[in-house]
Amino acid sequence: METQTIICGAGIAGIATAYYLSVKYGKKNIVLIDRLLPLSLTTSKSGENYRDYWPQACMTEFTTHSLDLMDELIAGEDGNIFEMHEIGYDFISANNADIFPSSYNDNIDMSDYLQRLVDKDELKIQKPYLDDSISQVVNVKRAGVLDVNALGTLMLAKAKKADVIFKQALIEDIKQNKDDDYIVTIKDEQQGATEQLQCSELILAAGPFIAKLAQMLDIDLPVENYLQHKFIIPDPKGAVPRDMPFSIYADNQYLNWTDEEKDMIAQDEEYAHLLAEYPPGLHIKPEGRNQIKLGWAFNRTAEDPQWETTTKAEFADIVIRGASRFIPALKQYIDNMPTPIVHFSGYYTRTKENWPIIGPLQTKGLYIVGALSGYGTMSGCSAGELCADYMNDAELPSYAKYFHPNRYNNEEVMEEIAAISSDGQL
Repeated sequence: METQTIICGAGIAGIATAYYLSVKYGKKNIVLIDRLLPLSLTTSKSGENYRDYWPQACMTEFTTHSLDLMDELIAGEDGNIFEMHEIGYDFISANNADIFPSSYNDNIDMSDYLQRLVDKDELKIQKPYLDDSISQVVNVKRAGVLDVNALGTLMLAKAKKADVIFKQALIEDIKQNKDDDYIVTIKDEQQGATEQLQCSELILAAGPFIAKLAQMLDIDLPVENYLQHKFIIPDPKGAVPRDMPFSIYADNQYLNWTDEEKDMIAQDEEYAHLLAEYPPGLHIKPEGRNQIKLGWAFNRTAEDPQWETTTKAEFADIVIRGASRFIPALKQYIDNMPTPIVHFSGYYTRTKENWPIIGPLQTKGLYIVGALSGYGTMSGCSAGELCADYMNDAELPSYAKYFHPNRYNNEEVMEEIAAISSDGQL
């Protein structure tokens, strides 16, 4: 089968790329391929949050534009079917240091994005559920929650209406022929049938598997995969207020253990990590009816991605202990965890500086949309549109050069990367 464009990966990035190619630019003969159903691998493991502020200007501009694109979808005939609601982000700290060290070179007014609360009396009034040790809360104003599955489903439906075809199949091989076209071998695992598709434009948007696909064409990508976890539990004691913003603990911490527990842990090498210092980024928010969702991307060990992932049994206990440091009411769940506990895991595919890779690769007709580590939900629209802009020789936004695959050869960009002191990862 010969087509014009193949997109490998039907997560939010691949779907957004298909949407902007077909709807914005009217491109035809697009095939979207994924081994699983659309939005069912990494995208389905999202925390489903968004914010416009990041420590670097390029990331702030990138995500701000993505939120603007989502607002455009809301303004359309379908309305706010993906339930995008601005409830804010609270970054919480027991220290007085700057939570958001930034590498901005201009004179941007941070008050346009952030609101800092440091008065102890006001903290008690406005945030009575926080521990007395908390000395500041920095709120990101344009931030909130959304249903990423509904967002992706909406864009996919519009893309299909514009003649995009979805194929559920495993990509077994990619080669380039003498005419510089790409031959993509796919397998329908249900029927066992193998098929070869030919295209002149190929887009790698396969989340944690982008590096594996690129290697089929002898291209090495500067990305690594880190398995991260989240879980949802009931909140029968009302430990978390229903109107609490998405809340992130911005400090390093050691978990609270009794002396007896510390002695037991220290005697077992497998669990010695429980006594180590844990990084910032533990996050929690109210979820659904009387539930809470928690996550903590503390894993710093890169690994090869797998289609099936597992969660370590102690993860929920670690996170509850960490969260109870700044929300004391959660302490009652440490030895009596509410059930059922719903675990889910996904990969953070990231570059060292935690910026995405979007644009043309060194081979003609080959593009990439990837490394959206933990922020694919909020940036998927601008990521897909940027790839589509490249493919149609459109005017590019100012942030494009920071995410281009060849940025590591750009002296100006490398200077900004070297200045990064916080990568904004959650």
